[in-house]
Amino acid sequence: MRLFFAVLLMLAAMPCGHKAWAQTPPPPDPAPSTPVDEVELPAFEPTRPQAVLEGFVDGVVAAHRREHDAPAVTVSVVRNGKIVFAKAYGEKDVEAGEPASGYDTLFRIGSVSKTFTWTAVMMLEERGLIDLDADVNTYLKDMTIPEAFGAPVTMNDLMAHRAGFEDTLKVFTYPDDGDISLTDALKETMPKRVYPPGARTSYSNWGSALAAKIVEDVSGKSYRAFLEQDILKPLAMTHTTIAAPSLMNEDERAALATGYDVKAGAYEPAELMQIGPFAPAGAMASTAADMAQWMLFHLGRGEHDGVRLMRPETHERMWVRAFDDRASGADLAHGFMSSVYRDVATFGHGGATTAFYTNMTLVPELDLGVFVSQSTTNDRTLVSDLGPLVIDHVLDRPMTPARDDPQFEERAGAFAGNYLDNRRSFSLFEKLFATSSKATVTPAQGGGLTLIEGGEAEHYAPLPGAPDTFENRKGERIVFGRNEKGRVTHFSDGSGVHSYDRIGLSSNPDYLNLALGAALFFAATTLLGAWRRQGRDVAQTKLGALLGLGAMAASIVTFVFAGATLWLMADLSSLGAAALQSYPTASVVSVRLAGLVVFAAALAGLVSLWPAWAKAGWGVWRKLHHTVFALALAGLASVLIFWNVIFAGTA
Repeated sequence: MRLFFAVLLMLAAMPCGHKAWAQTPPPPDPAPSTPVDEVELPAFEPTRPQAVLEGFVDGVVAAHRREHDAPAVTVSVVRNGKIVFAKAYGEKDVEAGEPASGYDTLFRIGSVSKTFTWTAVMMLEERGLIDLDADVNTYLKDMTIPEAFGAPVTMNDLMAHRAGFEDTLKVFTYPDDGDISLTDALKETMPKRVYPPGARTSYSNWGSALAAKIVEDVSGKSYRAFLEQDILKPLAMTHTTIAAPSLMNEDERAALATGYDVKAGAYEPAELMQIGPFAPAGAMASTAADMAQWMLFHLGRGEHDGVRLMRPETHERMWVRAFDDRASGADLAHGFMSSVYRDVATFGHGGATTAFYTNMTLVPELDLGVFVSQSTTNDRTLVSDLGPLVIDHVLDRPMTPARDDPQFEERAGAFAGNYLDNRRSFSLFEKLFATSSKATVTPAQGGGLTLIEGGEAEHYAPLPGAPDTFENRKGERIVFGRNEKGRVTHFSDGSGVHSYDRIGLSSNPDYLNLALGAALFFAATTLLGAWRRQGRDVAQTKLGALLGLGAMAASIVTFVFAGATLWLMADLSSLGAAALQSYPTASVVSVRLAGLVVFAAALAGLVSLWPAWAKAGWGVWRKLHHTVFALALAGLASVLIFWNVIFAGTA
């Protein structure tokens, strides 16, 4: 049972070779050829003419927009310390027919905003105001992170998304009205610590906002003031803002691209996500040209256009990982997503809101940066693939992904099993939503692994020389972790910001499906049996008749709960920004109430077992059916408790 569905349609794009042709006079008679083994090949130079690179990107974007109906896309590419281009495609306002601009049109960049927070942290670290390894409570004012696991949370933990916080939906339930401070919002929504610091990667918007509060507390400025005065203004990023759309000035609001939902081929303006005081975690808007400045600043090791905000050695530390447990795979380097693609190191970040997808990719080795954003979220193929495709184009050499190893087949079983994403709630009702984030790993014939998630299967081959590391044909890697006994316990995905824990039967979401299915089956047969007994002389006592009515009521309750669950599934699949402001929704309340009634029915069913056998006057088959139904309800009730459907709070 999936509570909501994410459909990712992957666009297969092959890098195209380019060759310049020119008319020339017939060549003279050829000189004698040189033997191949005597030819001195020139040194490899991973570069291509800028005009060709721009034309390549134009083609990729055009193909994507035609295939997936993106109303507007903006892209900037920087190379060798210069802006190759910053442009936009399509219309910022479809109804008005207004074209988008790479220099003037604002796109909401979502979690790419976090790269500004982490940069601010490193600037303050350079000034001696923050120690990345110190307890964050050293710097926090008016709030404290509770003790847990005998270890404090540090800034390095926050920057690697390894602080151990559970995920919380509460970040998305605050309006953009400016009436509550970041400090108060953090205190009201503090998530439970569920892992020791450093143990697991679990992407945390709350943790990122906590880092922004530390910037406020140690700098003596609001985060917005620090961002504007210490970063945006010096870098002349005049078309970048952290103001929510409802709080933008007239010029900013007019420059903002309209975000769209694409429904049946038609564009409908989408609701804009609001996160209020949590804005540092993902509320910024910018242009392709301004983001080109941001990429040049980072590729320039903290300096751009004569403005230095960070010493080179500080920036060098910024792109060094604080944890070394998966050097061959993706991780975070002081807030930047860090991975190896085609043997070159990449850094960057992705972002998503209800109406925009964004990605930024930086490749220091190639002195290359790619920024892309689009004004719809119906498909994210372009923002996911454009950076790697540009790297392919610049490198201009065949890709050699890892290949299956037949000798691995006998070891593949150690990795097989079910895994659950650690970015989830553990203590609240929203734990139920994690039932949609299961991943299954199975051995693949030939010596590899198959990873199935969200209905999509991906093949991974073992990476030579990198234990427990596997690579797919796109060059994305997953890395498995082991416990002290050497047993595989978890894996980290190709983004570097998610990890998945291996789960047993009790925590397998499929058990929820089984329990609900069994309860529905016996509820249906109970009602069917009651219908068949209508008008017939059935052997039973008065107590037996009452127990029969109770079983029918329990059956109806079971179907009501199933109906409420279907309503919740439909509701969550189209949950918009406005609905989050009034969360919990009516469907959530209905499921919780129906779940409590199921629990009461299960309890009553267990209590009824002795009188059903001793005093109901039923035949043996009816007694057995009643018993199995009561046990099925008890099993369902236990699963509802485990998944926090009942007896737990909500966001």
